[in-house]
Amino acid sequence: GCTVKLSAKAGAGGRLFGAVTSQEISAALSEQYGIVIAKNKIVQDEPIKQFGTYQVKCKLGYEITGTINVVVKED
Repeated sequence: GCTVKLSAKAGAGGRLFGAVTSQEISAALSEQYGIVIAKNKIVQDEPIKQFGTYQVKCKLGYEITGTINVVVKED
């Protein structure tokens, strides 16, 4: 249970320009913790399009999953 912090730009109402992708989460995880998880192993139930805290699942192996806490804040 590590927390990945991402910053993004948003328009009116706090909606992001685009969405936070699995690639961005994977890169931030590698940069912040030195943990390498391929972007296709990160499973998002729905796209992250607003600021806040989210829990994202990742598939680590056969029937082994983990949870990544993602915090999206304003850039």
